[in-house]
Amino acid sequence: MKKVLLSMLLCMWFMSQTTNGQTFVGLGLGAAMPQTQFPEQSDLGLHGEFQYGVHKFCNMWPVFTVNYGYYGPIDSLEYTNPRIYSLPNVINVQANVRWFPWDAPNVPFYLSMGTGISIITGDDEEGKIGMPGTLEAGFLFNYENPCCDWFITLSARYTTNNMLRDLDRPHLSGLSGMVHLNIPLGGGK
Repeated sequence: MKKVLLSMLLCMWFMSQTTNGQTFVGLGLGAAMPQTQFPEQSDLGLHGEFQYGVHKFCNMWPVFTVNYGYYGPIDSLEYTNPRIYSLPNVINVQANVRWFPWDAPNVPFYLSMGTGISIITGDDEEGKIGMPGTLEAGFLFNYENPCCDWFITLSARYTTNNMLRDLDRPHLSGLSGMVHLNIPLGGGK
């Protein structure tokens, strides 16, 4: 875990030093509806996310995200699926690419996809490491002055937290909504 975090920080630092572009950081909260094998066990996942991105290029933005998700049990006396006896917490570290079909300051709607590494914790013996995948659509609010103003991201996404995983690990995916507050770090105009 230390190597992943260190390499991510090093990559973010390198990106900010070499792009001569406008960078931003954001913090966000969201809620997810579990899909695939977990809906019988949990009906809500709560997520917190940190993101770092470069918006030098008008139509393509590289964005790195670190996402933590907690999935709580449904209000039931017993689980309905005996195979799933541990509700997971998920940590995703991903690289995403946001594509703006129209110029971002004019129509700030984007589509995004990304992948990276996921760590799924729980009280079971299944493998913890996996590869997530995310598809996202979002809209930016207050994005008139990219170099200097804060902006809000409102997005809907589908994430498979463990596309590639230990075959004994139940598949965890979710449909979620996220809200981020983003602050520019500066850079060239």
